[in-house]
Amino acid sequence: TQSTGYYQAAVGVIYNPATRSQRFYQGHNDDIKCIALNPADPSIVATGQAAGHDEKEGQPHVRVWNCETLETLAVFGAGVFQRGVGSVSFSPDGKYVLAVDEGNDHTIYIYDWNKKHKVASQKGHQDPVLGAEYMPSSSSRFITYGKGHIIFWELEGGKLVKKSGLFEKNPKPRFVTSLAFTPKGEPVTGDSNGNLFLWSPSDRKIVKTNTGAHQGTIYSLAIKDDEIYTGGQDCKVKRFSGTDLSEQDCWSLASELHGRVKAIAFVGDKLAVGTYNNGVLYGLFGDEPEQIIHGHGAGDLWGGADHPSENVFATVGQDKVVYVWDAANHTPKHVFSIEKPGQSCAFSPCGSVLAVATTTGEWYVLDANTGEKLSSYVSGDEQIDAISYSPDGTLLAVGSHDNFVYLFDSSNLTGEYTSKGKCTGHSSFITHLDFSSDGKVLQTTSGDYEHLYWETETGEQITSSKDQRDTPMASYTCILGFPVCGIWPIGYDGTDINSLCRSHDGKLLVTADDFGLVNLFRYPCCNPNAEWSSFRGHSAHVTKVRFLKDDRAVISLGGRDQSIIQWAIDSE
Repeated sequence: TQSTGYYQAAVGVIYNPATRSQRFYQGHNDDIKCIALNPADPSIVATGQAAGHDEKEGQPHVRVWNCETLETLAVFGAGVFQRGVGSVSFSPDGKYVLAVDEGNDHTIYIYDWNKKHKVASQKGHQDPVLGAEYMPSSSSRFITYGKGHIIFWELEGGKLVKKSGLFEKNPKPRFVTSLAFTPKGEPVTGDSNGNLFLWSPSDRKIVKTNTGAHQGTIYSLAIKDDEIYTGGQDCKVKRFSGTDLSEQDCWSLASELHGRVKAIAFVGDKLAVGTYNNGVLYGLFGDEPEQIIHGHGAGDLWGGADHPSENVFATVGQDKVVYVWDAANHTPKHVFSIEKPGQSCAFSPCGSVLAVATTTGEWYVLDANTGEKLSSYVSGDEQIDAISYSPDGTLLAVGSHDNFVYLFDSSNLTGEYTSKGKCTGHSSFITHLDFSSDGKVLQTTSGDYEHLYWETETGEQITSSKDQRDTPMASYTCILGFPVCGIWPIGYDGTDINSLCRSHDGKLLVTADDFGLVNLFRYPCCNPNAEWSSFRGHSAHVTKVRFLKDDRAVISLGGRDQSIIQWAIDSE
């Protein structure tokens, strides 16, 4: 069966649409920026990554791997590339990999990947180079394109010779943004003006034009059976004649759901469409496409909560979208919209209600199955990082960036909640909070690393915090406290751990850090020399970790990479 490859954060993903299954290549340690398939052997993939957190470990480089066995075949370019690898392409014979450095000189490199040997390199262009592709008929000729340019290259006697493409009287774009080749080997480009150009490779001139083929940038091109398919900023996928560039058909996608079309590729006869909002649509062109991958769009992703009794979890992002996910088949059960950017969320103990908090101080109580807004509130005018129900569901605590914890009576779960007051005493913003098992005590942590306890009945601070050391907590998500004081490796500061979660059986502890790592400890973790295991998949700060029902899986959220990763827990 045919699969498609893409990348998300630091993970290469091989997705089989027929079985709805994913397999993962985890050789990278930071953002993957580009991917290419070997035309001579489609089981071989090349991926290039950005510069990472660690100066030595995180050097930008290219990895060549087998997408069937997930085995690494070659690694090269570490210490050579400066900022990241912006583009990779295999030669038609599969022997060479062409790679573009994102450094100031935008240097072009050619490697014999089997020998891990550099064949040639040369400065690419003074302006950004967005992509590079080998010409389908030659393993010594290729094209690069980017800001205001397209360049035709040839490898002659170990040296690279370049000649610029000529726009002549045609409108020169600010950026050439996409490139593909017709069955005859003629280059087709899309650009930031929405124009489509067909080029003559011999004299480097434009021979056919379709100006204004899209409104806005053409981000991606795919060619099949002498027809040209384009994906654009206007959230449309279009089909054009390969002979005269006339428009034949158009797939209009909902821009409010998908943002814009960022990538298109054929998987057999079907078209896979990657969107700005981290989704993938799939189907025969002209039919209604099916969304096979869902994700969050603009803004960071911080909000996540596990369902108390089902294998379900919720996420809320700054894209104003709430997902309730089925963890077993990795698909959304429900998708809701909210008015303000989301920051945190919590299920009620019965699981029927979802409280969702925003970056503006507003928070909503939603029906977890229908998304109906049951009630809405404002607690201050700043971001709310922590929200939680008490174990019996009669109290709700809201932790704000205004340094207060707001307490609400939520005994009328689907009705109006009433204010019980607020906890005053923190000198920085509230980051995490947990109720005790009996709901009488609340523990909180703040941005200046204070760890305080409160009486939930009165909102008064419990000043003798050492007396609370053995108070059983219904959940443990605070990153400070005696049972978790061993989670801080040497060299970490207080900002480096963003999230923590104790397993439901009280045996394990998982943390999320600023270095893209998910870390697993035994609970309690009181020894500063405690052993732990680290797992990499995210490419930026990991913002949330939660154990799912039965503790068989953990979900982790990536802030800037907007990824949702589900990890299986090995019972051993």
